[in-house]
Amino acid sequence: MNFVLTLFFTFIFVVLIFLVFIRVGTPVYRLDKQNLVTLLTLVVEGRATENDWQVFLGMPIRHNEQLEEVRRRCDELSEHEYIGGTGYLLTDNGIKEVSKLLADLIGEKE
Repeated sequence: MNFVLTLFFTFIFVVLIFLVFIRVGTPVYRLDKQNLVTLLTLVVEGRATENDWQVFLGMPIRHNEQLEEVRRRCDELSEHEYIGGTGYLLTDNGIKEVSKLLADLIGEKE
C-alpha cells in the first residue's frame, strides 16, 4: 500500500511541476531598436562586455528583419575585426563600421 501511495504522490508532484513549467513558459530574448542602439554605443565607446557582444551575435532576431540585418553585418565584422580583451572589442576599422551602423539606426529613428 505504501508503494502505491508513494507512486501516486510522485505522479501528482511531477504533473504539478510540469503544469508550472508550461504556465511560466520559456524566457525570451527580444531585442528592440533602443537596446541595439545602446549596445552599439557601448561597443563604439569601448564599454561593451564580451558577453554582451557574443549574446547579441549568437541570437537571431526573428521579429525584425532590419535588426537581424544589423546583427548579421556585425557578425561578419566580428569575424574579421574582433580583438576581444578589455576595452575595445573590435579593431579601429571595426569600430568605424559599427559607428556607421549606429548612425544608420539613429537616423532612421528620427
